[in-house]
Amino acid sequence: MFKLERLYSEPKTFDPIVFRSGLNLILGETKEDNQKTNGVGKSLAVDFLSFALLKKFKDCRISLIPKDTFDPETKICLEFSFRGVNYLVKRSPENHNNPEFIQNGISTVFASLDDATEFFSSMFVVGEDAEHTPSFRAMLGPLIRDEKSEFKSLVLCHDTNKRIPADYTPHLFLLHIEFGSYREIKALWAELDAIRVATSKVKENIETLTGKNLKEAKAELNELTNQIGKIQSEIDNFENLKSYEYVRDELVALENQIEVVRTKQSTLKHEISKTRIFGKEDYIPDDEIEELYEQFKRGLGTLIQKQLEEVLSFKHKIDEFQRSLLEGKREALSSELGELEKTAADLDRQYKDRVSLLDQNGSLKNLKQSVAIQQKKMEDLASLSAWMRTHTKYELEKSVATSEKNKKLLELKFSLQEASKVVESIQESILQAHEYIAGNRHCSFEVEVTNNREVVKFDLRIHDDGSHSNEREKVFMYDVSLLLNNEISPRHLGFLVHDNIFDVDQDTLVKSLNFLTTPESALNNKQYVLTINEDKFRQEDLKRLRYSLSDFAIARYTKKSKFLKRHYQEVPPKKTR
Repeated sequence: MFKLERLYSEPKTFDPIVFRSGLNLILGETKEDNQKTNGVGKSLAVDFLSFALLKKFKDCRISLIPKDTFDPETKICLEFSFRGVNYLVKRSPENHNNPEFIQNGISTVFASLDDATEFFSSMFVVGEDAEHTPSFRAMLGPLIRDEKSEFKSLVLCHDTNKRIPADYTPHLFLLHIEFGSYREIKALWAELDAIRVATSKVKENIETLTGKNLKEAKAELNELTNQIGKIQSEIDNFENLKSYEYVRDELVALENQIEVVRTKQSTLKHEISKTRIFGKEDYIPDDEIEELYEQFKRGLGTLIQKQLEEVLSFKHKIDEFQRSLLEGKREALSSELGELEKTAADLDRQYKDRVSLLDQNGSLKNLKQSVAIQQKKMEDLASLSAWMRTHTKYELEKSVATSEKNKKLLELKFSLQEASKVVESIQESILQAHEYIAGNRHCSFEVEVTNNREVVKFDLRIHDDGSHSNEREKVFMYDVSLLLNNEISPRHLGFLVHDNIFDVDQDTLVKSLNFLTTPESALNNKQYVLTINEDKFRQEDLKRLRYSLSDFAIARYTKKSKFLKRHYQEVPPKKTR
């Protein structure tokens, strides 16, 4: 059994807390002016205990204490014993990653917090198999629940704001249920989630590529394969001809020549059309020349010597000369165009002759175009085929993971069946507590293996179930039953800390605390640490208690006498990116 002995600091910054067997109360006392005692340091004392037991520094309230209030080099010290051997742990905020462990006067300073946690875990191995014992930190989860967990769940032990997933490992271990299968199932669920995300991405890519859903894409794949097969068959027919290489090269050359000739033809036709525009009979008429001549004659008189007939004759010669030039150019261009047309016709005939040698079925009319189409379709086929193969691969991996998960679920169910007596035993312990506190046995506790991401379900039902206060009471009865049950004891560390768990009616509160000192509880050889405000009790409630609070008080704090003996404002936590 793990036994807490003493919590203190070096140098002294708070009064040492000495733990003892049985019930240990850390009280917040009522002041004379009847002010509430929140913030006096009860929870901070529990936080110091958790820090000494290797809780991560950033998750501890000690990390929020200003340095001028608490020197970071101050060592938090915890004395404890385990299996009859005394130990001492020292840890400071300044060197929180390097705890010091002292055993039989021999000191060991760990290089990291993980090393220290691993060492502690090795100490608490049950039997010879470390793989079948949870880590030290995992075991402490349900033994020192975070006050901010609000005690609303049997398995959620941490600050609700941090949204840490439920870990059933320590609970299954305590109930003698093999938790290896549970961990493997959780890992397989994570793998299945990753496969689901990857499969969804593949489907998106297939839809983007084909514009169709997965089922339609499979038909598209078959059609592409068929089209490429036909094109390839025709190309293969080409390649079976002895002169294929020669004819193929000739076809390519002919296609290039035909393209050049057609370009020249287009250019010549454009030039001929221009000569026709300028060759039309659209010159200046003779009557306009006569009128212009008379105007000049009236204006210049005897300066104009030539007669009108001479002017008209000269104009006709110019027109005739220009017309002859255009006519000559048009005839030359037409002659060249005629030659090109003969050449084009000859090239077309040659091309048809060559194609007739290759085109057996009349499918391929242009070799370059056909090869290009085939290449594009082959690229589409390769891309679609790759995505379809990837999808098939993921589906296979999903089937394998699902099959393995179902196998592990069956193993976990068998383990649960083998531990049924232990589960029944813990239910009986809960029933005893419920009968004492609520006066009846309208209560049940079941453990179920489920085929969902939670994997396991713990279902504890009590009388008047469902309210916030009753959820806390359920956690109290469950935790205390685990602590006290004889079947669980060999695997339990033997101590339990509840920080401000009670938020119930006075009758339930008094009966819950009385239960802890009954013979049924058998708390004498265990340790139960409870923080509670004294002002929760009315005078008549104190009279109904089986004991005086002072008898079990190991620490008392008020606003005038706080845990750290001074007032301070916590430093806001650093935001993590």
